[in-house]
Amino acid sequence: MQIFLADASAFMPFNPQTYFSHTIDTAQQIESFNAERRISVAFRPVSGLTPSLTFEGGQSSSLSLWQTTSRSGFLTVPNDDLEVFTVRFVTDGSMVRRDHREQHIGRPGHAMMVSFDAMRSEEASADFAAVSGTVTRTALAAAHTFLEKPKRQGHLPRFEPVVDATGLPLQNLMRTMKRVVGQLREGVQTSDLVFPLLEEIMVYRLLTAWPREDLDRVPSGPVGPQPIKRAKAYIDGHLAEKILLSDVASAAGVGVRRLQLVFKGELGKTPVQFILERRLDRVRADLKHANDDGASIGTIATRWGFTHMGDFGRRYRKRFGEVPSVTRRG
Repeated sequence: MQIFLADASAFMPFNPQTYFSHTIDTAQQIESFNAERRISVAFRPVSGLTPSLTFEGGQSSSLSLWQTTSRSGFLTVPNDDLEVFTVRFVTDGSMVRRDHREQHIGRPGHAMMVSFDAMRSEEASADFAAVSGTVTRTALAAAHTFLEKPKRQGHLPRFEPVVDATGLPLQNLMRTMKRVVGQLREGVQTSDLVFPLLEEIMVYRLLTAWPREDLDRVPSGPVGPQPIKRAKAYIDGHLAEKILLSDVASAAGVGVRRLQLVFKGELGKTPVQFILERRLDRVRADLKHANDDGASIGTIATRWGFTHMGDFGRRYRKRFGEVPSVTRRG
């Protein structure tokens, strides 16, 4: 798992793990897990109940993402004092988050976004389930700069701690988080060029979807043809490499949010859709000449960054109306 920032080594609050999965069924397992200090919180069982807790996910040096289920409920207290934000969508049960000055309650239909360094404890109810993510303040501020180009570098908006999560933007964010956890479970290869875009989009969706008090104004009005020309030229020149929206926006000379608006306005699609379509076009062109070099469909798909064949096949059929093998035979 990788964060999209250029220098993640400047802040290393997490121990990078491509994928982790833990199941805790006894008090002794809780004690052993806490002693190893694998994560930034310590677990406590609910008094009088046999613990039942499972969580899985992955983390880079600046971003952690995981899903949790628990029949018994549990308590957590921080192990470390980290400058990070935790985002949580509770899908079953409830969670009480106690900070030094106030408390917040997460339940289905609502989402929480709170600063980790203010936390005293969290208490999950019985039959609890949630998808959660933690991102460093530095990474979030850098993404905000790429997205909106605020007047102050390193500035972060003031986010609402508990919000209604039934609207489409936050539902999309939750689905993206779940999808990323699912792909971590399946395994992400270094040659996968789709996953880094998905991870980046997740952070941008967080910034754009979450209600806040001091939203920076996004420049409005038309722009000249040069930004989109520069963006398309950069994309076409780097299709076989990892492409991030922050890179495309820098090449175009605009912020990421402005880049997204320009693509939707001029092309009727997002930059990510444009990138994936361009890569699928390259796959199709190679398939038509595959008999010349004997390359398999999987080899050609991987050449252009598609390592999950099921996902690749669905995208290919949607774009061209046929399966890759038909293209190759034709």
